[in-house]
Amino acid sequence: MENISREINLKLSRNASDEALQLQLTERVVLIIQIIITTTACPFTILLNILVILAVKKTPRLQSKANILLACLAATDAFIGITAQPSSVLDELFRLIDMKSVALIIRDYIHSGALLAGMTNSLLHLMLVTFERLVAIKFTTHHPFLITEKNIKVSVAIFWIIALCTWALRYIIPFVVLFTVGSLVAISIIFIAISYVILYRETLRHRKRIMTEQITQQELQNFLRENKALKTTVYVVGSLVLCFTLSLIFLLSVILKGLSLEESVYFVSFCRVLIMLDSLLNPLIYFWRDKEMRKIVLPFFSRFIRVNPSN
Repeated sequence: MENISREINLKLSRNASDEALQLQLTERVVLIIQIIITTTACPFTILLNILVILAVKKTPRLQSKANILLACLAATDAFIGITAQPSSVLDELFRLIDMKSVALIIRDYIHSGALLAGMTNSLLHLMLVTFERLVAIKFTTHHPFLITEKNIKVSVAIFWIIALCTWALRYIIPFVVLFTVGSLVAISIIFIAISYVILYRETLRHRKRIMTEQITQQELQNFLRENKALKTTVYVVGSLVLCFTLSLIFLLSVILKGLSLEESVYFVSFCRVLIMLDSLLNPLIYFWRDKEMRKIVLPFFSRFIRVNPSN
């Protein structure tokens, strides 16, 4: 009986050891994938968002209120590319070489705060972009008075202050900040969802009016222009929803496997990588949707290719 129990214990210990080795191997593979994705995305995130800002700033034809707000949103995406993504790569590299104490410092004091500030800022800017579209389509007569350059500058400045304060206060009163940010996320989602329901119904009403009534060519052009800008913001919101949904699906699949919090930390960080990819998708959406932006940006890349023919 003793021999049988020893054999059983030995087999159990071997199985546990094999599972631990398999988990460790999986974690390393996940880390390597994270490093590859983030290292590849980071320079393009910074470059493309800066190009969006420069294109809007230097081209009068692009300086509509909607494009100015998208350029402000691009600044928040560039911020994520400059702070959250490089710190994420450092965190993953140190964990890969088993320097977990250094990785923990980078994650707690740089990466988490930068990502929290960046996502807070992005959500606030998305609310502002959605509000501008709501006023432009639903309350057209109030648009010139509500959406002014001064109001945009003040709103954007306040959003940046709030975002940076969440980063700083995270180390002083973390639970209060997380509660505040959680409330902000809920408010943002509710506001954006309700706004797009209203915008969808208003767009249908305008289309019905165009089909049943005779309208001027100027009114038709205004509708087409505003509707195109609305579709762009829908794609931007959709890219954020896509990244969050993918990260949520991945996280749920990890939780269903029954991993502990300590074991799943690598997979939770992979969810952050998916969320940060939204900052790369946004400028790609702008270039895809706006022909003028493409005309400005494509010559830049053609000059870059001529200067670096080996690449």
